[in-house]
Amino acid sequence: MSYRYYDPAPVNFTLLGIEPAAGGNLAFFEIGTTTPKNTWSDPSLTILNTNPVQLDSSGRANTNIWLQGAYSVRLLDSSGAVIWTRDVNDGVAAGLVIPTPLPSGQFLSNDGSVLQWSSVLQPPDPTGSDGYYLTASGSSYVLTAPPVIPTPNYSFGDNFTKVGTNLDQWGTQTMPASNAQSASMSFNFPVAYATVPVIQVLIQKPGAIVTEGFTGIIKATPSTTGATVEWNTGIDDTRTGLRLVSPFEFSWRAVGKVAS
Repeated sequence: MSYRYYDPAPVNFTLLGIEPAAGGNLAFFEIGTTTPKNTWSDPSLTILNTNPVQLDSSGRANTNIWLQGAYSVRLLDSSGAVIWTRDVNDGVAAGLVIPTPLPSGQFLSNDGSVLQWSSVLQPPDPTGSDGYYLTASGSSYVLTAPPVIPTPNYSFGDNFTKVGTNLDQWGTQTMPASNAQSASMSFNFPVAYATVPVIQVLIQKPGAIVTEGFTGIIKATPSTTGATVEWNTGIDDTRTGLRLVSPFEFSWRAVGKVAS
């Protein structure tokens, strides 16, 4: 940051302070050294002054003097004798100088001790993004489409439940009378399976099925489209009381995979 050296047109006097230091000059150095340091005639620091800066007959410099940073300044008379030496600076604490060049699209911030330029983080233009929501990409903000909630893939009814490709079906069937100690029948599933399902069959009637007091044994052999169900008394006997002379009802339940 630049600053003006004292007032624009001061009169510089000789050592005794009685007359102007006509024909003298102002020499500018790195502070505390004899290393010359530039001054400028404009605040943008683009037009260099001579160093030293010459004084006219009234003891004034005929150019503006703009400085940057700290200097040791010497006033010399026309013979080159040092009248005085002074140290000057811009009074800005270290780290508070605005960094240059000025970057486009950034704002002046700080890290707690030093001024610095930072990017402006702002949401993107929402035009054409109705229904989108704002998220962070790790370096900026982006408008993101909300996730699509999938349609639940399940259905159910009085005799089935389907979740995805898993189908659970159930129902009842009637074993016909065979007038023998065994009987069998086949039935089709309302919906065929992609693979052979697991099946369970249970006799609905809680008491005996034949007059001799036996319920008998029932089992099922499934396929992808249906099942064959077999019943028998579980004994080998010629008694007529072990024959199935009346139909009975049984329930079934099958669980397996179907096409998606």
